[in-house]
Amino acid sequence: MAIPSGNDANQSFQFRAMNTHIDITLSCNPEDAADYLDLARDWFHYAEERFSRFEVKSELSHLNRLAGETCLVSETMLEVLVLADSYRQLTDGIFNPLLHHAITSAGYSDSFERLQHAAQPIKSGILPVEEAQPPLPLLIQPAMRSVKLPSQAGLDLGGIVKGWSVKRLADYFRDTLQVKRGLINAGGDLTVWGGASAEGAPWIIDIEHPWQTSDSFGRLTFSEGAAATSSILGRQWTTDHGPMHHLIDPRTMRPSASDVVQCTVTGGQDSDTVACEVWAKVLCVLGTEEGLALLNRKGVRYEALLFTANQETHFYGNPESLGTIWQQVDTDHCHIHKNTAASPRYGGEWR
Repeated sequence: MAIPSGNDANQSFQFRAMNTHIDITLSCNPEDAADYLDLARDWFHYAEERFSRFEVKSELSHLNRLAGETCLVSETMLEVLVLADSYRQLTDGIFNPLLHHAITSAGYSDSFERLQHAAQPIKSGILPVEEAQPPLPLLIQPAMRSVKLPSQAGLDLGGIVKGWSVKRLADYFRDTLQVKRGLINAGGDLTVWGGASAEGAPWIIDIEHPWQTSDSFGRLTFSEGAAATSSILGRQWTTDHGPMHHLIDPRTMRPSASDVVQCTVTGGQDSDTVACEVWAKVLCVLGTEEGLALLNRKGVRYEALLFTANQETHFYGNPESLGTIWQQVDTDHCHIHKNTAASPRYGGEWR
């Protein structure tokens, strides 16, 4: 939940799309609110129709059926695929857009809203780890606007498309419609701009408590930027091979088995919703040791709060953010961002 910490009469509205809750607050005239709501609904509906793996007529489903063939794609699809492949390279393949077959083999073959009501245990077709073969990368030719999926591979862009949709809609409201202040939150992938009031008061974002869902664990407080949360706790189901969740480790082609069960990532004023979402997912998949080492090695100026299965919390970033950006957050372990060298108090050493 996001709380405007000023007294401005912001216009707020909520709806469901992409199998999640959409929460939008904009500084606008009341007479514009209905049009902006329609615009937002139409945008998320457009993205869902184009990118859903559950819609047989979506462009993504069409590409999956033609795996192994070179296909012309829309400008929108090309934009997202280029973005997804760039994060595949940045994360050494841990973020991978070609995990469709792995997630469906784990039993996630229908929207989660319907999956929750399906008879369980669900039959799965998951392979032994020793037989897992991570997919080859996409072949993208931007100049030709063409894409070739590897044979026997399939796209699942659900996570990155949600963050991308938030970012693109926020850019449109802010840059084209000149909305000075706003917040767009799609199931934990969010961006804010302009502060929560004309006086510049920050937005206050509740951090979901992983084990007490009716409570918050703390708050993020900032006027500009983005954040995202990824978790294995919400989307779980039971199969004939045991419990499963939706975050796939491309090294095993199975649901991840790291120590991290939930992760929130933010990056300050210049942060990007897509990057936050990708890194939150990567940290969940890799766990605290491998995940933070990768994030630190790549030099990404993002901060993270990780929750582990033994109910400990790890903070990664600049410790001076605790109590400022991250408020009311009680951590068990603090890992200092390598770019904290400017602070003699902490010495800039990552640990």
